[in-house]
Amino acid sequence: MTRDDATRPTDETREEDGPPVVCRKLRTKVAFGSPQPGTRDWRYGESTTAVYWCLKTMETAGPDDGYAHPHRCQSGRLCYLPPPEAEEPDRIA
Repeated sequence: MTRDDATRPTDETREEDGPPVVCRKLRTKVAFGSPQPGTRDWRYGESTTAVYWCLKTMETAGPDDGYAHPHRCQSGRLCYLPPPEAEEPDRIA
């Protein structure tokens, strides 16, 4: 995997659909701050200074050794876990 592949946006990043749905285990410090007016949600992965990590590994790579980034931690990745609101009610995380 090249650096370009790790940060290439997917079709899920269209703004009219809202922010991309990313793995519930993906974190960044930017996610816990108050967004400034005119800034986009952290899940778009556009920050040049944000550091992302996986809560499963507590590293910048996920359990599959792939880069932890909003453009990569989406549906289709083997270790992906959907947000609680996107899954069936009887499943426990």
